[in-house]
Amino acid sequence: MSPENQDNEPFLPALRRDIEAFPIEHEGKNLYLLRDLEGISDKPMAISVGGLLAASLMDGERTASEIQALFSKTTGAFLQASDLKKITEQLENSNFLETPYVRERRLQILNDFLKSPVRKACHQGQGYPENQLELARFLGSFFMDSKGPGKPLSSTPAQPSSPIGLIAPHIDFHRGGPAYAWAYQALSDSPPPDVIVALGVAHISPPSPWVMTLKDYETPYGPMKVDKGLYDEVKGCLWYDPLNDEGVHRGEHSLEFQAVWLKYLWREKAPAWVPILCSSFERFSPDKAPSSVATIEEALSKIGEKLSARTKAGQKILILAGIDLAHVGPRFGDQVELTPGLEKKIESEDRISLEKALSLEADPFYLSVVADDHWRHVCGLSALYTSLRWMKAIDGEKPSPGRLLTYGQAPDPMGGIVSFASGIFPRS
Repeated sequence: MSPENQDNEPFLPALRRDIEAFPIEHEGKNLYLLRDLEGISDKPMAISVGGLLAASLMDGERTASEIQALFSKTTGAFLQASDLKKITEQLENSNFLETPYVRERRLQILNDFLKSPVRKACHQGQGYPENQLELARFLGSFFMDSKGPGKPLSSTPAQPSSPIGLIAPHIDFHRGGPAYAWAYQALSDSPPPDVIVALGVAHISPPSPWVMTLKDYETPYGPMKVDKGLYDEVKGCLWYDPLNDEGVHRGEHSLEFQAVWLKYLWREKAPAWVPILCSSFERFSPDKAPSSVATIEEALSKIGEKLSARTKAGQKILILAGIDLAHVGPRFGDQVELTPGLEKKIESEDRISLEKALSLEADPFYLSVVADDHWRHVCGLSALYTSLRWMKAIDGEKPSPGRLLTYGQAPDPMGGIVSFASGIFPRS
């Protein structure tokens, strides 16, 4: 039975969080295609602009009449009860709403993941082609895009050594593909490192600050294998079992997208990696740098020392941050109007934070983001903070500053602005 308000009218189920919407044209009509990023549903659904707005208002705490009223206030148009009922039924039939069946299915999928010896490619076929040739054409198209680097991958590395760090987006390829191309084109100028430590974002923010897995990440070009020796060293520096929340790796896209690009770039020469998803540090460090939290600081320092020792022994380590930046707008709980002025304000604040990040100033970077009640909602905050700490540990006291390759923004179809960037950090 659905929860009810004080007038005994049931609340409509909430739209699931991991639903992606992107614009399409069908029979001369502008629509949006909804896709499930969590892998519970394999049935994409086309929906009108008005239908998408109605769906975005379904938060599990509003009744049909409340959604109708808010829809009318937002658009000036009236949403018929029968139309809202039809939209709700379509979403439920596609398993895009939080229902008892979806929760049961989610648990079943999690159990299957934990039993699997590999981390299967959850987003291939929807987020990117699973056929190798089609995928090569798809990714290759971003290099010569008007927003791309304007040149393909380097066939011969121009740099003698791999960089210490790389920032790449984790937004979907359709919106952020050219920014990925900037990052991986720059990476192609160097030979592969010996090992990669990849930091992504655990968007559901589990209790574990860093979530690890021993499962190889499957891609159309073969698996990204886990470096089990380095995994054990990192695990030994933590005060908890990093597999406690391992299930978040199953559907999380932030590292799957990096695995696809790494294998596309280097194929069988791709080195092993240690994939780590970062939860939100803000819950225990909302207005201070994480270095002020004893357990976090001790773990960061110990792992940094391990990475530094490997570097001094001659191993080339790449720290890869798969992160996005600002998430601002109604989609993310903000009561703001999306205007060009807001876009400029976001970019200005983002660039201030990026300047500190490129200088490997981890604490000032963090503080610049959480200032003013963290209004930009930077989802890659913890991952990039961790990356900066470990890059500096690898490259010593006077590391070379990083270089910003590109910066971009994209609209969120459900009402918002998402920003992202690519950058590279040369080895001193």
